[in-house]
Amino acid sequence: MRACLMSVVALFTLIGLPLTAGAQASAAAPAVPPPGYLDRPNYLPLGPPPNLPPSAVPDLSGDWARDNRPGRQTNSQSLSVADRGAQRRGKEGDIPYEPWALDYTMKQVPPTGGPDSKFELTTDPYIHTCEPLGVGRIHNYPAKYRLVQTPEAVYILNEVGPQFRVVWLNTKHPADPDPQYLGHSVGWYENGDTLVVDSVGFNDRTWLDQQGHPHTEKLHFIERYKRADRDSLELTMTIDDPGAYTKAWQGNLNFTTSNSGFLRYQWVCSRRDNYDHFEKVGAAGTVGDSSFKR
Repeated sequence: MRACLMSVVALFTLIGLPLTAGAQASAAAPAVPPPGYLDRPNYLPLGPPPNLPPSAVPDLSGDWARDNRPGRQTNSQSLSVADRGAQRRGKEGDIPYEPWALDYTMKQVPPTGGPDSKFELTTDPYIHTCEPLGVGRIHNYPAKYRLVQTPEAVYILNEVGPQFRVVWLNTKHPADPDPQYLGHSVGWYENGDTLVVDSVGFNDRTWLDQQGHPHTEKLHFIERYKRADRDSLELTMTIDDPGAYTKAWQGNLNFTTSNSGFLRYQWVCSRRDNYDHFEKVGAAGTVGDSSFKR
């Protein structure tokens, strides 16, 4: 069986055809900064602060969905607060790009949102190769997530994926965490109403949002989940990545409680479904070449 497989690989190599069909070759490459960028220190301290004051534990448990109530809607196309709808991609004003990161962003084709989006030509690694949605971006999707609080850890369960994260409470990051899609997360409570999630140890294979904003393995991602009232949760996200940005910057989203049932629909990434969507929705409006047709 192994000899047969090797023969097939050799055949495809000789005739110059890809081993996988469709658009895999068109997916965005990982965001690799110029030499020296990954040696830079982070702008913000990693992990829990020393002498952390004690805090009451707020009740954040339950199911949360994007808040569409008047005055609390937050568009979900970009983490930029100044350009949530992705109308000024690359010129948002609140994203402090390093030059290479801006160049990388503008070379990507978003799947949705704003004038640059073209689903049939997208370079989105999630669409093409089902790379897991990373931090930040996973909350940009109109799907619920569940917070489960225990004394040892907080579990963030996402309908998209479906996937989950473990936030270890009142501990420190390992000295040299292995780069992973969701990183290594530690957490603590502040002010009796906020859960702080501090994550490091990422690989460079995901986008921060649908618009192709990159990050490097230096990403330090800080989330603050604050219960504003009985039915409202506010999430502030801080992107601390000296490999891609000249300073730390922030995005935010609002959520509301959901009683519609968790995981009623398993939002699984499937290349077959992605291509089927293009055939039914995108093909009619496609003029010329398409990454879904190569």
